[in-house]
Amino acid sequence: MTLSLADQPTLPDLSDDERHLLNLVATPAATLLGLVAGVLRTRLFEEDGATWVDLWQTNPSTARVEWQDGPEIAEVLEHLVPRSIEGTLEGVPGLRAVVTSDTHAQLVWIGTTSPVALHLTRLDA
Repeated sequence: MTLSLADQPTLPDLSDDERHLLNLVATPAATLLGLVAGVLRTRLFEEDGATWVDLWQTNPSTARVEWQDGPEIAEVLEHLVPRSIEGTLEGVPGLRAVVTSDTHAQLVWIGTTSPVALHLTRLDA
């Protein structure tokens, strides 16, 4: 079944509180976190996956992903940084690695009008 807005009665507009909250949470950083989660959803939660994972935005232009155990930073970067495999683009379009180490990576996403910083951190148990 497909929902058609044309078939719906007139919908009420957003309240001031809803609009305020939406401005806080519907940000470029939140969009990036959605893209990252889409790429990593199976990678971080498979059999030898992370003990726990947390994703959050610290402000509209900064996103963070932190996990314990599971894949190494380099392995996660292989999945996130865009690349073409047999003519198919994989990863997050516009995501670029800036600084990487064994436990942390700083990336920038240029897929929106303002760049978004992404910090990846892998914690050991």
